[in-house]
Amino acid sequence: MSWAVSHLKNKAIPGVDCAGVPLSSCALFETRDLDDARERVARVYCDHRLDLIGQGSVLARHNRLPGATLSINFMEYGAKSLIVPGALDTFYLFQFPLNGFATVTNGADTYTIGSGRGGVLNPDVETSMIWEADCAQLLVQIDSRTLNRLARRHFGLPEERIVHFKGTGDLSTGKGRSVLELLLYIIREAELGNVVIGTETMLARQLEETLILGLLEYMPNSLHGDETRAGRGRGPAPRLVRQAESYMEAHLTDSVTVSEICEAVGTSLRSLQTAFRLHRDRTPLEVLRDMRLERAWIDLSNPTSETRVTDVATEWGFFHLGRFAEQYRRKFGCTPVETLRQALDQ
Repeated sequence: MSWAVSHLKNKAIPGVDCAGVPLSSCALFETRDLDDARERVARVYCDHRLDLIGQGSVLARHNRLPGATLSINFMEYGAKSLIVPGALDTFYLFQFPLNGFATVTNGADTYTIGSGRGGVLNPDVETSMIWEADCAQLLVQIDSRTLNRLARRHFGLPEERIVHFKGTGDLSTGKGRSVLELLLYIIREAELGNVVIGTETMLARQLEETLILGLLEYMPNSLHGDETRAGRGRGPAPRLVRQAESYMEAHLTDSVTVSEICEAVGTSLRSLQTAFRLHRDRTPLEVLRDMRLERAWIDLSNPTSETRVTDVATEWGFFHLGRFAEQYRRKFGCTPVETLRQALDQ
């Protein structure tokens, strides 16, 4: 699939020369096999679920330029795809479609990127994405410790906090354009054989830091609001959140209340709610709901001839079918019926 400007369906990005495939000299793979694509992408990012949710065949491509604290990537799948990596844990991921659109759910934040707008995935909340069939993206994978160290040094981020990005930022015009220009400069140099990141030189280190600082300055995040100041000293350790989530996982088919979760992990309702807001950007019951939705998705994606949407919904605690369908659609970008129908047609 070409991502030439003349073929952009969202809009041409002024001044961006997209006459070929970015980083073609840094190719990792090109494949028509979905399982092969999933395995190869997992080696770079993390284990994840990858499924087709639309018509068409896979033509997945991944080019990658590694640096010391970040990597610059070009990716496309060639067919409408659902990608569910969960929590990224060790890295932030900046995403910028050069062609097409993607819908992203990162914690409680859901948005669409494309038409010159990009977004950044936070590492400590669950993520799921829908890439449209013509979506082709530049991605910058950034070590989370490095990003937060720079945020503390340059923006005064408190030691106990981490940066949270939210929503989308416009990189096609205005000040945000400078971030895109720097990214494109690094890519152009690599395509000319001049790799300017990932070396031991002062220039390479400075370019990587400047790119990260640009994203911190121009992409919407907690450094630009009251969260950094208000959050100083708040929140129990993440271990409390993990204990609560383990309890939820073990009781997904039970009628679990927040009080029961608090009792199981030995904490107060206030402490549990605060911990989940700080570290998952959702309430405990919202996390529990998403766990159940993911189990429903697994059942609908691997059906037998007896599988029915109603049975799956009630199995995982969803007794209002209209609400279940809407919550499912918001998370996965399609309805439960569509998931089941596609799985049965395969």
